[in-house]
Amino acid sequence: MNDRPRTLYLSRLVLDGGSRRVRRELAHPYEMHRTLMRGFPPAAAEARREFGVLFRAEPDENRGLATVYVQSIVKPDWAFLYPGDYLLHEPEPPKDLARAYDRLRAEQLLRFRLRANPTRRIARPTNDDESMKGKRVALLREDERGAWLARKGRERLKGCPGGFDFLMQDVFERDGQRRQIPCVGIRDEGPQRGRRNGDTLTHSAVRFDGILRITDADAFRATLARGIGPAKAFGFGLLSVAPT
Repeated sequence: MNDRPRTLYLSRLVLDGGSRRVRRELAHPYEMHRTLMRGFPPAAAEARREFGVLFRAEPDENRGLATVYVQSIVKPDWAFLYPGDYLLHEPEPPKDLARAYDRLRAEQLLRFRLRANPTRRIARPTNDDESMKGKRVALLREDERGAWLARKGRERLKGCPGGFDFLMQDVFERDGQRRQIPCVGIRDEGPQRGRRNGDTLTHSAVRFDGILRITDADAFRATLARGIGPAKAFGFGLLSVAPT
């Protein structure tokens, strides 16, 4: 299944970390999502999905700013954000990534960064608690998180290959057993709380950095466009890549 769009834009917005509004939205990223969606035309259905909007905020407390990367299949207009109390300076025009991504090939190695919310659905509840069946719970162990990302490389969604894998390394348990894990840095950013429709939701924020290998170029381009994992409206799922 290949749902890769023909256009793909990337915007880089530098936010004023001293702004009360910015600090509030960094603490409650669904509010940032709502602000960013104002850069796109009205949509009949769910706008984020219709326009393929993914974003990731990277605060820099030492410099008093935050960089937000916004990817979309429709070109946004950020004029409403500047001047004002939100951006440090006028934003650069969005970059069209489609041509660069068209040149991606199988077996190519790429550096990547992904901020994600690794979870699993409960199929068989413990203690016969049927209320938990089908609910999504966070993966807390590093090996579980690495395995989750490896699975997404094989199958992004059911029936949709992710189009990538990783170089593997051997690790040895205390009992001498050997297993393989991806060569990926995994950084726990802790719980992230956000409000949506009056409800307070908590997500487990994890940042992955490393080197991946493309196994299926078309599937990988679809993965880049659609993102990885749940909670995309809360700033998760944007996969950024660059040459090694």
